[in-house]
Amino acid sequence: MKTKTFPSLTNGVKINKLQVPEVAQFGSPVVLDCDYSWDEKKDDGLVVKWFFNNGRTPIYQWITNNKPQALGILKGRLNLEYSASQHNNSKHRALHITKPAPELSGDYTCSVSSFNDEDSRTKSMLVYVPERSLNLRQERSSSELMRVSCSAEGVYPQPEMMLLQGDSFMFIYKYNIIFHITEKIEINNTVITVEKKEGLFNIKATSDQPRLEAAKEFSCELRIPKANYTVKKEVVYYPNSRGSNFESSSVVITTILWFILDTFSGKLINYYCINWYR
Repeated sequence: MKTKTFPSLTNGVKINKLQVPEVAQFGSPVVLDCDYSWDEKKDDGLVVKWFFNNGRTPIYQWITNNKPQALGILKGRLNLEYSASQHNNSKHRALHITKPAPELSGDYTCSVSSFNDEDSRTKSMLVYVPERSLNLRQERSSSELMRVSCSAEGVYPQPEMMLLQGDSFMFIYKYNIIFHITEKIEINNTVITVEKKEGLFNIKATSDQPRLEAAKEFSCELRIPKANYTVKKEVVYYPNSRGSNFESSSVVITTILWFILDTFSGKLINYYCINWYR
């Protein structure tokens, strides 16, 4: 997170706290607040301005006793009725962005000035976009191989992807509920391709694997490191009951407990409760 502070030279205007979320999700309303102190008995002419990145033209301006204005990149994106305070000299100090988008990622500077003084601070915000879809599938690659692929579309900023596999151990319980334990290993020969389309990223991971001799779980992990965002999808594939090693049925897994420690082997394993269907 980038933070810049330009301290006030007098006691007239002082920014106490600049609150800008480091990460915001696309489409979810967010508030950027600029809390300040101002002695109206000693000063006059208070103006609050917000700037984006290194721009010299404000994207927001509020002069006390006047209506706030959304300008530039924020025009049409703010709730101008939002009040951050009940005090007349600070009620419209904040930005209430109704629908954050990736192009709003960057540095935000709050500048508070009066006739005699000025103070400003800067912080950064990243607007991330989660995937529109995440698909994990397998298909025939050759007479001896099957191809496992995972793909995600419409992500921002640029994501990372990883394929994992593990042996499946099933414990069938009543009501068709299966308790499932798998030790996960990253697939090293995975090929990753990334393309950028209309400002968003599509990513795909592909790996050729030997034909199935027994049930095996494959997992896909999509990460946006800058946003501290991770999503997973897991599928258990089975050799076809008619003898084909390439056609397989699958079980979709819903995680109820991410990690437990295997007291016998000392290894970290995943523990799942899954619903069975083909």
